Formats: sequence, C-alpha cells, structure tokens
Amino acid sequence: MLLQLLTALAALAGAACSLLAEGSGAGAVAGVLPFTAGGFIYLGTVSVLPELLREPRPGQALLQLLALLAGVAMMLLIACYE
Repeated sequence: MLLQLLTALAALAGAACSLLAEGSGAGAVAGVLPFTAGGFIYLGTVSVLPELLREPRPGQALLQLLALLAGVAMMLLIACYE
C-alpha cells in the first residue's frame, strides 16, 4: 500500500511539473513530452511483455503485441500532428 501511495504521489508531481512547464514555453514542453511518453511506453511494455511470454497461443500474443505497437504509433501521430 505504501508503494501505491508513492506511485500516486509521483504521478501527482509529474502532472504538476507538466502544468508548470506548459506555461514556460514550447521548449520546456518539448523536453517533458518525450520523457512522459517514454515512461508510458516503458510501463506498458513491462506489464504487457511478461504476459505475452506466458501466452500459450502465439496468435493471441501477436495480436496483443500489434495492439501495443499501434498504441505507440498513435502516440507518435498525436505528437507529430498536435
């Protein structure tokens, strides 16, 4: 429960930092967004890949991997066209 509290506090601190960086110009936002996206990608792969490796059916594992890659591609598209 303590670790859950620490992760929630870290998320709150990250949200506060991004809100503060938003008002300071495009340079600060350009530095915060890749760091945040990398964190989401890391957490997604850390939680998804062990499940994929335990999956007995390779077809299901391939579909889940494609869904993960589609999510990363969507983040890239949003970052490019926003």
